[in-house]
Amino acid sequence: MGTFLGFIILLIIVFSFVKLKIGVAIYLAYLLLVPYMQIHFFGVTFSYNLVNLIFLVAFFVDFRGRHKYRIDYKPLIPFAVLYGGYLIIMLFSSDTPLAYMLEKYRQQVMKIFILTFVMWNVMIQDNTSVKLFRNVCLVCIAIASIYGLFLTQTEGLNPYIMELTDISGGEYNIEYLTRDTGRMFGRITSVFIHPMSFGLFLGLSLVFIYSCIRKVNVYIIAILSLLVLINVFTCGVRSVIAGLAISILFYLLLIRKFKIFAGAAVVMVIIYGVISSIPEMSEYVSSIVDSKSTNIGGSSLELRINQFLGCFDIISNNPLFGKGFDWHQYYMQSHVIHPKLLAFESLIYVVLCNFGFVGVILWFVYVFKMYKYMRSLGSIKEILLPLTLFVFYLSYSCITGEYGYMQVFILFYIIMIGDFYVTKKKFVIKS
Repeated sequence: MGTFLGFIILLIIVFSFVKLKIGVAIYLAYLLLVPYMQIHFFGVTFSYNLVNLIFLVAFFVDFRGRHKYRIDYKPLIPFAVLYGGYLIIMLFSSDTPLAYMLEKYRQQVMKIFILTFVMWNVMIQDNTSVKLFRNVCLVCIAIASIYGLFLTQTEGLNPYIMELTDISGGEYNIEYLTRDTGRMFGRITSVFIHPMSFGLFLGLSLVFIYSCIRKVNVYIIAILSLLVLINVFTCGVRSVIAGLAISILFYLLLIRKFKIFAGAAVVMVIIYGVISSIPEMSEYVSSIVDSKSTNIGGSSLELRINQFLGCFDIISNNPLFGKGFDWHQYYMQSHVIHPKLLAFESLIYVVLCNFGFVGVILWFVYVFKMYKYMRSLGSIKEILLPLTLFVFYLSYSCITGEYGYMQVFILFYIIMIGDFYVTKKKFVIKS
């Protein structure tokens, strides 16, 4: 396995200099299907740092040295504002070592910005690459979904991730993934390290597939949609159902299908009533915001309120700027779980604890910048699907926490924006 992955990484590097869009396509598939890059190959240790730097050099050689193309970065401005704000907040935060914060910051910046920056510029210069990247995503969705269904037969064990973890020197948490929590098939992670990441991937995939309806064979769309939907109900991550419900209602509201919106809301209420009357089903669905594995009593709403109020106790010594960049992960490295916030199971808790009130304001600015950029591309109707993708990302994160979600979201987002940009440009030219 290690030799094979080393060969794939070598292909990424070679094609980045020979045929950039092929290198981007292979790297895109790697990031979606392989959660590790600490591979030893022919005496060289390939890591994200090394590959990203080489990849960036290859891009500038191609764009500035070979073709003299104009470089664009507009879709990434909202993300740059967010991470620029993080850098400033770091200077005033408390309780997290600066060296730790800078290292985690560098890792996230490289994973979020480099491939998407290159991919966006390749798409606007070579319009044929949009179809290539779209198809790569669809193939990755198929692979992850099929493997996810296979794992329903393994009681939570994931041989692929176990092998990758061993190669990378990590530790596979068998106890967490296989213990009985009321899930029919255990916690399914598919090609991801954490089941929550797989849940996010499924929700994003469903919106992405829907955006391809007029560009991909209808049978392929139907098969992929069915695969993803089955995984939604078997992966053991109930929060993806809630995130999709919010996204669907948002979509119907924006396209002004008020009758369908009202009907969907009524159907959801009826389904909730039926589920509530069946103890087994009620227990399954209620764990979207509550867990058998925790010792905190009370209703789900009460639990969430207590956790939210607990955030203010945590940042009481620095309410404006919080504990520091990625503090919640720093805390869990030594304490495993927080006595009140558990595993920081909401983006709201993560932002408030890590960045304080200023961080919350920064996130509102980021959301506004995202909306403003998408509106600059077209009308609400035209940008509806990228906007729905963003709403799913936000709603799912607010329910589950933050497990490197932005790194997956931005890949789908940039391809959808690139697809929209190229399609609209062709329409303008024909007109």
